[in-house]
Amino acid sequence: MPPATSKARIDKQKSDLALLQTQNTSLLNKYQTLTGLHKIDKSAEEIMKEHIANLKKYNELRDTGLGLAQMIADEKSCKLSEVFEEMGYEMQDRL
Repeated sequence: MPPATSKARIDKQKSDLALLQTQNTSLLNKYQTLTGLHKIDKSAEEIMKEHIANLKKYNELRDTGLGLAQMIADEKSCKLSEVFEEMGYEMQDRL
């Protein structure tokens, strides 16, 4: 490979690295600003762990509710969807 090509490639990589470092600094500054603005004192890892724990609780409660609704449907000898319709609920999750 000619030396000029190698130098050009190295210069391009240095330029790319400088750009990435600038973007990283900018994102860190935005993160600090937003966490201060919204009074968030947890790390991203802590927030994710808390969110996952909440999702697990939700799923357990949902499964329990579906189990109870299925018991009602079995007792009435009808479909689960009919029990939900009677209660005014949709069977789909809403986010």
